[in-house]
Amino acid sequence: MRARADAVEIPFFIPPMPDGASNHVISKGKKTDFYQPEDLKDTGAGHTNWVQSFETMFLGLFWALGEAVPYCFSTPDGAVRSLDAGCLKMLLNRKFPNIELILDSSGYIDRVAPTEHLLKQHAVMKTIWMNKIIGCEANG
Repeated sequence: MRARADAVEIPFFIPPMPDGASNHVISKGKKTDFYQPEDLKDTGAGHTNWVQSFETMFLGLFWALGEAVPYCFSTPDGAVRSLDAGCLKMLLNRKFPNIELILDSSGYIDRVAPTEHLLKQHAVMKTIWMNKIIGCEANG
């Protein structure tokens, strides 16, 4: 996926950040940057509150959708959102990568799936995190 116009509509809204912050791990800006895997190679602190919030939202979306999460998508109100590339980078560059990138025909990230390891690590939270996505109303 290389353009916002290609955003896939998902049937869910995105919940607000737990602390009510305006910045969000599921980006909601007017501009979306698109990446190839080689763009996400540098490493950093991979276990932060920000990355944990991303894991919560990302896994909730994965479980609610029942499939890999589109990198860029629109919610029922037409808002275009995208997965935070910095968080993807942190999950990808762990000793054992926690995500799998699904690329489009041009080599750009199209969808993202959690690894079995990440799913097992958070399995006890599946119902709670999935229901936060499913139960979210507009303006999240």
